[in-house]
Amino acid sequence: MPESKPPATFVSDLRPSRVATVEGTVSELEAVREVETREGTTKKVRNGKLRDATGEISLVLWGSEVDLAQAGDRVRIIEGWVSDFRGRPQISLGRTGRLEKISAGPSSSGSR
Repeated sequence: MPESKPPATFVSDLRPSRVATVEGTVSELEAVREVETREGTTKKVRNGKLRDATGEISLVLWGSEVDLAQAGDRVRIIEGWVSDFRGRPQISLGRTGRLEKISAGPSSSGSR
């Protein structure tokens, strides 16, 4: 039986308030920072960009996710949550999504 592949969804197809599986390259990542939550605690967050041949979308990694990828990595986001932030779509792992690294970028090999 052939290995199943995720649905072919492209960055240009992503719309807010939907779950999506998409592959792309992490084209940039900002430094990890801490933000205060509504509950008064702090949580790590890291913003970046995910790009494929059709476009680019904002990527947001929360908590333990901030170390899952580096700029230049090719990744697959499975069941990521697409939301609207200030009028533009962004993707995060949400409650049930996960990130798989397909291949490491040139800056990912070696030491951290």
